[in-house]
Amino acid sequence: MTRTWRTWKWPAPVSPVRAVHVLGLGAVIASVCLWGYRLHGPQAAAPQAQPSAAVPADRAAQAVAAWLGPGQMRLNVVVIGLVRRHDRAVAVLAINGALPKAYMAGETLAREVTLASIETDAVTIERAGIATRIPAPLRPDYGPPGIVRVP
Repeated sequence: MTRTWRTWKWPAPVSPVRAVHVLGLGAVIASVCLWGYRLHGPQAAAPQAQPSAAVPADRAAQAVAAWLGPGQMRLNVVVIGLVRRHDRAVAVLAINGALPKAYMAGETLAREVTLASIETDAVTIERAGIATRIPAPLRPDYGPPGIVRVP
């Protein structure tokens, strides 16, 4: 039996379109492998956060702790303004540094604290049966009304 050996021939030239497709596929495979290694590789330890020297006070947390905590609550009432008519009165108060809010006589300001009365120059709050009078800020002096002749 006689065998005929084939001789090696140069491969047919590759078309440019097929070469671009093969290079693009190689780039996609390389990028998938790179990102797979980066995402699933060993991770560096996260740096430890240094404790800050001054921690800002959380007013909301302090208010909740004051409401729910035992004993008497620390209370800081500031009278912003008073509005009074012959039949009604409203006091604008800032309680414990919160935003000012309007209250009518008899409303509860905090636990065991009510607004007892509103007068023309002050408010009276009642705390556990003890009345405290808080004066309103003085009205600024605007000077004489109308046009004033300056010599």
